[in-house]
Amino acid sequence: MRLSLPLAASLTLLAACNSNSSKGAAAGKTVEEAAVQVEQGIGHLDATLAALQQLVKNPAPDLAPQYKAYVKSLGQLEASAKSVSELAAKMETRSKEYFAQWDTQLASVQNEDIKERSASRREAVAAGFSKLQEEYAEVREEFKPLLDNLLDIKTVLGADLTMDGLKSIDDTAEDVADDAEDVRESLQGVADSFKKLGVRLKQAGPAAEAAAEAKK
Repeated sequence: MRLSLPLAASLTLLAACNSNSSKGAAAGKTVEEAAVQVEQGIGHLDATLAALQQLVKNPAPDLAPQYKAYVKSLGQLEASAKSVSELAAKMETRSKEYFAQWDTQLASVQNEDIKERSASRREAVAAGFSKLQEEYAEVREEFKPLLDNLLDIKTVLGADLTMDGLKSIDDTAEDVADDAEDVRESLQGVADSFKKLGVRLKQAGPAAEAAAEAKK
């Protein structure tokens, strides 16, 4: 049985693109891991704020247990922020490898229809990734002063865990609660964007176009 030239080219491309498919899957997995970490961070942020409000609004005769609960939640929030930052760096590295190999494979495609459609897909996916990088950078800058204030509260109360100490951070605690609403919304938006991009990265690439062509 003789294969048509377009079909033969598609099958050849499919065989050549297995490595890029795995790179796409790896990049997509990293992005989805970042989404999970961001959502966990939102949970830790909520827990930190709840512990702070409990400490400020309903102080117990012994403030130490409430303060420890606050410090614990804040530590988990810091850890989540660090994990997201590390995953963002890893995500950027893997995506660069993915797009570089996509370009290399695209250059070898002979079928102009497949090549054009794959190039358009590559441009769209790359644009989506660049947009997400900008969105993450903006949210990171929005989150930083909030985290700094939470850490300052920890430091002040660590040195002066008294009712007077609580009064000294009361205004800051209210500001933190107000700012956190916008930050939380922004974080959820980034998490949702991470999820969508993760799916796109795993489904994109020259192999995806070749597979579609081979099924015709």
